[in-house]
Amino acid sequence: MAQIVNDWRLDFMRAHPRLFDVMPGEPEHSFGYPLCNEGWREVLENLCIRIEAVLQQGETFAFVRIKQKMGILRVDWDGGISDETEIRVVEAVDLATARSACTCEICGIEGTLYSNREWLATRCSRHATGDPVPRRPGFENVHLLRRRPSGSDMYHARYDRDTDTLTEIEPPSDSDE
Repeated sequence: MAQIVNDWRLDFMRAHPRLFDVMPGEPEHSFGYPLCNEGWREVLENLCIRIEAVLQQGETFAFVRIKQKMGILRVDWDGGISDETEIRVVEAVDLATARSACTCEICGIEGTLYSNREWLATRCSRHATGDPVPRRPGFENVHLLRRRPSGSDMYHARYDRDTDTLTEIEPPSDSDE
């Protein structure tokens, strides 16, 4: 008989039943089971709240994968939603991704990207291993984002951690040093 994993991830998924389908007996194998540390729990909670707020009657949404990759949150999802809802879901995912890029995945306080033998992780100075990844001055919280998951319309945005907002900006040029 499979042992049931009892950690924050399972509680988190059960708190958002419209977004997760928890497999009985093997919840850690459920689609969307967060493969990241608890420091990003608040990031994920805000993501779920935003998505639940925009889902319309009859629309379906499910997380397929939530994980840490290259030091930031990666989210894959599927659903039957309108174009308008899709735009709002993508905005919510973009905000969560941007916030993860400056949040220690261990404890949740402000952090930065570190490289440890080519393994990237966003950490605070207390939990950091390796060396900080250098950022171009003035572009520390700039992200290249996609407006729609299936589209190629890309844009650059600056993330403000204090207000939890993204502001579209002109793309950095090679002369911006």
